[in-house]
Amino acid sequence: MNSVAQEILLRAKKDVFSGNLGEHLTTFKGDGLDFREIREYDHGDDVRKINWKASAKGSGLKTNLFNEERELNIVLAFMVSGSINFGSIKLKQEVVAEILALLSYSALKGHNRLQAQFFSNNSHKFFEPTKKESIVYNIVNEAIEINTLGEEVNYQAFCEFVNSVVRQKSLIFMVGDFYGDIDLSQIAHKNEVYALIVRDRLEEFPYLNGEYDLIDTNSLRSQEFILNKKSAKAYNKLIEEHDQKLEAHFLEHQISFGKIYTDEDIFLRLTEIIKG
Repeated sequence: MNSVAQEILLRAKKDVFSGNLGEHLTTFKGDGLDFREIREYDHGDDVRKINWKASAKGSGLKTNLFNEERELNIVLAFMVSGSINFGSIKLKQEVVAEILALLSYSALKGHNRLQAQFFSNNSHKFFEPTKKESIVYNIVNEAIEINTLGEEVNYQAFCEFVNSVVRQKSLIFMVGDFYGDIDLSQIAHKNEVYALIVRDRLEEFPYLNGEYDLIDTNSLRSQEFILNKKSAKAYNKLIEEHDQKLEAHFLEHQISFGKIYTDEDIFLRLTEIIKG
């Protein structure tokens, strides 16, 4: 096994089994198969659980309550793109691998089914649902070893693939840097989706001066650029506009999301995102 993968596995296992990240996964509520009761709607309740039929019969809105699922179906998705092979502190690819390790151990700690897929414009690797710990080693080693250069994510193809292989309501964690045209509405309406955005601060704020030969890690084409404060600000504005549009899409479709930077404590930041 890759030595970097081994280090990540040891650190992640220690973090998960000495912390409470796994418990936060159980906030995922069941669907109508595990109905408990109807009560008055309170501010902050999930609007998708409003019982319109019961509301029409009485005064005020009513909402359905469900018991938590005893066993979750958890799907981890590494969104494989060339741009993930970048980092000024550590490679974003290594951060992705550690996130996958933390989520994998947390899922198994809670006795949940775990499956994973590595996807760009098609499925690179698919791990069948299991509760065996060996899947964690395989996922993390693959995340470190996979060659991401020249790859670009097709999010529509990803949604179609998920709908073809994931048959039941699931908790889906997508991990990547989320650049490009992104529409996850096909999977968000029947699953609980988390978008974990891995970024390096230098790629968002490239405050460098001089002439650089830059390589597009998706197309592998290179081009000379003169970078200065003005060009950096213009680029940063484009990133902000892209991310504002991305955030609006996530909010519209009730997708949980958060950024994790390469210089952050990955376990603490991931816990914050999942806790909401």
